[in-house]
Amino acid sequence: MVHQAYSSIFHSLAKISLLLVIAVLVWNCTSKKTEIANGTPFVVDEVFKHPLDPLDTNEIKSVKAILLASGKVDTNYLFFLINLKEPSKSDVLAYEAGKSFKREAFASLYQYDQNKVMEAVIDLTDKKVLSLNEVKGVEPGAFDKDSIIKDIVRNDTSWVAALKKRNIHPDSIKCWGQFVGELGVGTEGHRELIAIPSYKNKKFSSLPIAGLYAFVDMTARKIIKLVDEEGKYDKPTDIGYFNADSAVVSFMPDKPLKIQQPDGVGFTTEGYKIVGQKWAFRIGIHNREGLVMYDVRYNDNGRWRPVMYRGSMAEMYVPYGSPDSYMASNNYFDGGVYRMGQQADKKEMKPMHLGDVPENAVLFPAYYHNEKGEPMMLDSAVAVYEQSGGTLARHGKFTRGARELVTKYFTRIGNYDYAFKWILKEDGEIKVETELTGVVAIRSVHRTVDLPGSGDETYEGNYYGTMVTPHAEAVNHQHFFCFRLDMDVDGATNNNIEEMNVVPVPVTQGSPYRNTFITQMTRFVTEKEAQRDVNMTSNRHWMIANSQTNNGLGHPSAYVLMPGHNAKMMSDPSAPAHKMGDFLDHQLWVTQYKDGEQFPAGDYPITKGAKDGLPAWSAADRSLENQDLVLWYNMGVTHIVRPEEWPIMNEHRLSFSLMPFGFFSKNPVIGMPQKAPMPVIANADNRLSLCITPKKGINAVSKNVIAKNTSGSGRAGKKMN
Repeated sequence: MVHQAYSSIFHSLAKISLLLVIAVLVWNCTSKKTEIANGTPFVVDEVFKHPLDPLDTNEIKSVKAILLASGKVDTNYLFFLINLKEPSKSDVLAYEAGKSFKREAFASLYQYDQNKVMEAVIDLTDKKVLSLNEVKGVEPGAFDKDSIIKDIVRNDTSWVAALKKRNIHPDSIKCWGQFVGELGVGTEGHRELIAIPSYKNKKFSSLPIAGLYAFVDMTARKIIKLVDEEGKYDKPTDIGYFNADSAVVSFMPDKPLKIQQPDGVGFTTEGYKIVGQKWAFRIGIHNREGLVMYDVRYNDNGRWRPVMYRGSMAEMYVPYGSPDSYMASNNYFDGGVYRMGQQADKKEMKPMHLGDVPENAVLFPAYYHNEKGEPMMLDSAVAVYEQSGGTLARHGKFTRGARELVTKYFTRIGNYDYAFKWILKEDGEIKVETELTGVVAIRSVHRTVDLPGSGDETYEGNYYGTMVTPHAEAVNHQHFFCFRLDMDVDGATNNNIEEMNVVPVPVTQGSPYRNTFITQMTRFVTEKEAQRDVNMTSNRHWMIANSQTNNGLGHPSAYVLMPGHNAKMMSDPSAPAHKMGDFLDHQLWVTQYKDGEQFPAGDYPITKGAKDGLPAWSAADRSLENQDLVLWYNMGVTHIVRPEEWPIMNEHRLSFSLMPFGFFSKNPVIGMPQKAPMPVIANADNRLSLCITPKKGINAVSKNVIAKNTSGSGRAGKKMN
């Protein structure tokens, strides 16, 4: 009995001590003032309104504190990912506003020296580690510590000798590493990068030294393969690389154009929830996917009908098409490896600027983390605003201007900048748009004009890129974006997927004038059947329909995915770059919903020989009949760079749409009150700041309350629970 009593006391004291350690760690973290990107203090509302609200700064700090206090990890571990562990879909859909709920976080940790990956689930409510497991045989993304590659190659005699052969002093260069993926030649279970050299001098540093690369075992800290090709261009050259501090735009309009709403915006903000006249949804920021759209619903005469449970850009892949080792390894997973640029140092993270969004935007902050597990807050990371969409409908005397509700997110990933826009229209359309801008990737070449005979590589006299300035070739490449669309058309169950193809009717079968055509519908009942490609000839669309609901005309309640501009991977199916991006083999995949199936290229896509992701999941060939379905749509562009895209590329846009098809019985905008178009006011004063958010959380331009506000602003439709 005495032994049991002492044992009970001991365990109680141990538990109290653990809680005290956590409390001290959290207090030390939270006692410091949070700074936003522009240096202005911002007061964060710590009261959570919904289970899908993203982690805030204190919760991110708690993740690290709880893990350290458990004694199961130490400060040698780096944090690749800290995110909200989203509750199950069924729990979220059953959640009632105002009820309490648990908060959990997911963390992916990395022990760099041992090349060891751990995954943890943390209970933020009860302050404890729920699980901590090693994940073997995977490779996480980029870390600051990868910069040691410069010291590894600097201490290798073969590297130094190759530099001296080129009359290059080792102290005059720097180098960076990028992942080799399927090109890797090192030991299994070791981290491997390829070292790319360039000159330290800022005038020359943007042009890589061609013909010299090294495959480096980052775990063993040694070069395992040196690529030393003679005859490549390796001279220090000032190519006039883009410098934002000195850039001057040659054309400036003499009459400012301003977008304003003097009477306030037509939607309300309640934390991360946005409610407009026709749409309601929640936004989140994921530390890998970026912007996430949750629980998107349409107001159909007072009835909030579900359309999409969760939408995001789940992976981005950028393969390059040059034959040298450096560019052949340029196969960037900007989501799964570079976390959409959110792994960058805080000074590289930039908020929205005037020009990114209009003055009437309501701005939301976002909470990221660095590899030490420390939170970083970026003010003005997400913008929600209304814009004029031109003419919505017109006939004779009747005309109606379109008013669109836009959610926009911008990020910088290396040399490129990307924007992602979800445009919700009054007629039920959801348009998803990606904007590409930034600085194109280049390689060193001999030629100074784009004429044959330069000594640079060609195929049948054709170069592998466009010369944009003497000695700099912008390499042919592609950008692919995989959107994960968890569609809940009038509910999470009883959804089916069908394909629409327009085909001509044969002359002998009802087309006497050879002019008739019909729509053929094909229902796919398993996942393998639903691996499909865009077909412009047949005007191919895909319909997700609810078998249990019909409109007044007998049509099933449905939405169709309408493709826009697109591309297919140019690499050979046997190529390493193609193996890594095999989720792009088709432009549409449809899967039965399953928790954990979130990233199309897998959780750790840079891993050599990785078999996770869409192809592996679809191999199960699960049923798609009357199920909860997820659409995966791949959208891409083949970028053959124009000289006009140097030194900076103007914005290029890609898009697709989700359109109602039988979701309504007639045009849903008929019967809505006529509105004047949103004013465009040209004033002399165009100096209002968009990026500065005062301490009280009011947007200085539009006077709209931002994310911390619970009262909303402007006019709104019926509230949604």
